[in-house]
Amino acid sequence: MCGIFASFNIKDQHNSEAELIAAIESVSHRGPDNCSHFTDGFCFVGHTRLSIVGIADSGNQPYVFEHLVMVYNGEIFNYIELREELRSLGYHFESESDTEVVLKAYHCWGGDCFERFNGMWSLVIYDQSDRSMLISRDRFGQKPLFILENQSTFYVASEIQQLAPLCNGDIDYGLIQMFLQEGGYDGQGRTFFSAIKEFPKAHYCRIDATGNIQTYRYWDYYKGKIQSVDEQSFIDFESLLKDAVKLRLRSDVPFGVLLSGGVDSTIIADYAEQFGPKQNPIPAFTYASNDHEDESKYAKAVADKLGMELTTREQEQDPQEFKARLRRLVQHLGRGHSSPAVISIDYLYESVAKKGIKVALDGQGADELLAGYKNYFILMIFVFLFKGQFKQALKCFKAQLKQGFISSVIMFLRNMLPPFAKSWMRRVYGYERFFTRYKATTEPLQVKKNDDGKTNASAFNRYLIEQHQLGLENLLYYGDIVAMNNSVENRSPFMDHRLVDFVFSRGDKLKLHDAKDKYVLRTLPAYQRFKAELERDKIGFSSDIKAETKGFMVKELRQSPILEWPIFTKSLSDVLAGDTFETAKYERLLFRLYQVHLWNDIFKLNKN
Repeated sequence: MCGIFASFNIKDQHNSEAELIAAIESVSHRGPDNCSHFTDGFCFVGHTRLSIVGIADSGNQPYVFEHLVMVYNGEIFNYIELREELRSLGYHFESESDTEVVLKAYHCWGGDCFERFNGMWSLVIYDQSDRSMLISRDRFGQKPLFILENQSTFYVASEIQQLAPLCNGDIDYGLIQMFLQEGGYDGQGRTFFSAIKEFPKAHYCRIDATGNIQTYRYWDYYKGKIQSVDEQSFIDFESLLKDAVKLRLRSDVPFGVLLSGGVDSTIIADYAEQFGPKQNPIPAFTYASNDHEDESKYAKAVADKLGMELTTREQEQDPQEFKARLRRLVQHLGRGHSSPAVISIDYLYESVAKKGIKVALDGQGADELLAGYKNYFILMIFVFLFKGQFKQALKCFKAQLKQGFISSVIMFLRNMLPPFAKSWMRRVYGYERFFTRYKATTEPLQVKKNDDGKTNASAFNRYLIEQHQLGLENLLYYGDIVAMNNSVENRSPFMDHRLVDFVFSRGDKLKLHDAKDKYVLRTLPAYQRFKAELERDKIGFSSDIKAETKGFMVKELRQSPILEWPIFTKSLSDVLAGDTFETAKYERLLFRLYQVHLWNDIFKLNKN
C-alpha cells in the first residue's frame, strides 16, 4: 500500500516540478520505504512506497514497461495466478512484485484486466505513445482516490490534502452541512472542497491528449436470479472465505491481526493461524475502553486459545494529545469522521506499527454483508410476515425487544426515510435549530454508468446492498487513512468480491435465520471452536469523549470563524456560549463540529 500523485497537462501550462514533488512527499506516511517520480513535461507521476510484496528495489515505482508508466496503491492478491497466466502468453517478469503483474496485465488485456483483479487498488497509467492517462479504482473503494481538474490540468491523488493547494479553496457548504446533520453521508463524489471530487469506485476512465474523458464501470453488484440456500451454499461460503484469507496472507513481511473478540475478527484470526506462514506467536491487537462496554477480555480469551501474542491498547485522555491526534487525522482525511472511534483506532494501529508490523487483517465488511446490525431485523420482521413465516417474524421481534426495539427502529428509519423526514427527526432531537436551509450548489460527480436498473434481488438483499454501498464507504475510507497514518496496510477478507457476489446471489438464510444475524458464520467450525467466547450480545465499539476534552472543544468553537458560515443559524453560537454541548446528547454533533473547525484551520480557508 502506498501513496500516489499525478499531474496531466493537455496544454503547455505546467506546474513547477518542486510543487508536484511536494504533493507526493506530503503523503510519505503512506509509503516511507521509497519516494520516486517520473515526468516528461506533459505528465508527472509520483509514488511513495510501503514495501510488502516483492520488497526489493525492482518493485519500486513509477514502474515502466515499454511505453507505459504506472503508479499504483494497493494489493492485487491473486497476482501469482495472474503472473502464471501472463507467462503462458509470453510475458517475462523481472521482479517478484504485484506491481509488475498489474502493469503487464493492463498491457495484455487493457481495461478488461480490472475484472480479473482480486484486491484493492487505485492507480494511474500514463501512455507515452499517445499521451493518454488511465485512472482506475477498486470495486468497493477500499483505496482512496481523488481528482481535480484545474484549467487544462488533471490532478489525481491518494489524499485530499495533496490537491488542496492546487484548487481555489471553495467550500462545499452543502456537503459539510449534510455531514454535520447526519454523520455519515452519500457525497456522490463530492468532498468538502467544491473542486475536488472522489473518483468513483468500480470504474476506470481514459483521458486523451485533448482532455476528452471516457468512463467505464467494470463491476456491479449481483443482479441475476436469486438462488435458494441449501447445504452446499454453506460449504461454498466457507471455502470462499478461507481462500479470501489465504490470498490476503500473501506478504513478504510479517502480518498481524486486529482482534476485537467478536465473531468476524475471531474467525479471521482462526484462519490466519491455520493458513498463515509460521511466525509464532502471531501478533494480535485489541482496544480496551475500560468501561462497561469493554470487550478486550474476550479478545484475550480468543488469543490465548490460538496462542497469539495479544497487545491491548488504551486511549490516552490528555485533551491536548486528543487534539493533536485528531488534527493530524483530519488533515489526512481531508474531512471529518462521524465517530470518535477514529481516535481509538489510530491508537490501535500505532501499536501495530510499534511492533514492526506492516500488514494487519481485520473483519471489516462482515456486518454489512451478513446483516450484523440489529436494526436489519426490522425489515426482516415485515419480510417474514409477508411470506407467512410467522415463527421467524416472532423470533426476530423477540430478539429486537432484548436488544432495544426503539433504538433499532430509529436506526432503521434513519437509513430509509427521505430527507424531509430525517429533518423532522433532527427537529425532535433538537439539532435542526442550528442549521439554515442552505441550498447546495455543488453538483455531484457525473459518471456514465452501464446500468439498466434491473435487479432480481430480494427486498432484504437490496437493503443490504445499499448498506454495503453507502454504509461501508465511510468505514473503508477512515480505515485506510488511519492505518496508513501509521504506515500499516489493512486487509479485509470479507471484502473479497467473490464472497460479495456469492452472498448477494443467495437467499436471506445465509444472512439471518432463527433470529441470528450472520447466520452462515455461526455454522462454521471456526465459530463452534470459540462458541463460549462468542455467544453474547453485540455491544459495539466504545469511544467516549472525556468531560475535560469536551470543555476545550467548546471553548475553541466559541471563537471559530466557521460560526459565520451560511449553513449555521445564530442559535449555534448562542447555545455554544453555555454548557449544553458538553452533555452526552450533543457529544457526536460536538465532535463533528470540532472536526470542521480543525479542517478549516488546517487548510486556512476562513471564508464566509
